[in-house]
Amino acid sequence: MRGNGLAPDILSLAVCDQIITDRVTGKQSLIGLFSTIHAVRFPVTHPQLCVHVSMTDGRGKTPVTINIVDGEDSRPPVVRGEGVVDFKDPRAIANLSLQFHGLVFSEPGEYRVQILCDGELLREARLHLIQAKRRRRPDDPHAN
Repeated sequence: MRGNGLAPDILSLAVCDQIITDRVTGKQSLIGLFSTIHAVRFPVTHPQLCVHVSMTDGRGKTPVTINIVDGEDSRPPVVRGEGVVDFKDPRAIANLSLQFHGLVFSEPGEYRVQILCDGELLREARLHLIQAKRRRRPDDPHAN
C-alpha cells in the first residue's frame, strides 16, 4: 500500500517490440506484442523491448518501478526502470511506456515483467526465453 493507503489499479501490462505515439492525438499503438523470445545461444542480448502499462485510481504523485527479473528472483533484475506518475484525477487513465535496449538474458527460462508501486508488486507478466535449435543449411554435411 502507498502512504495514503491506495495503490493504482493496473488495467493492462504488455510487452512488445515498439510503441508508436501519434503526435496529433496522443494515441499509442503497440506493435509486435510477445511473451516469448527464442535464442540459439545464451547469454543473449535482445535488441529492443518495450513495456506498456495502463493504470487508473492513482492519487497524486505515484512512484512506480518496472523490473524484469528471472523466474526465481535469484539474480539482480535484468533491468529496472523507475519514475513518477502524477494522477491529478483518480478517474483518469495514465499510460506509462518504457523502452529498453540491449537487455542481456543470461539463460533460458521464465522471466517476469513486474510493475511495483512503493515496493508493492501490483502486476506481472511472464516472459519466456527458449533455447532454439540452430537451423542447418540443406548442403551442410553435419545436418542430420
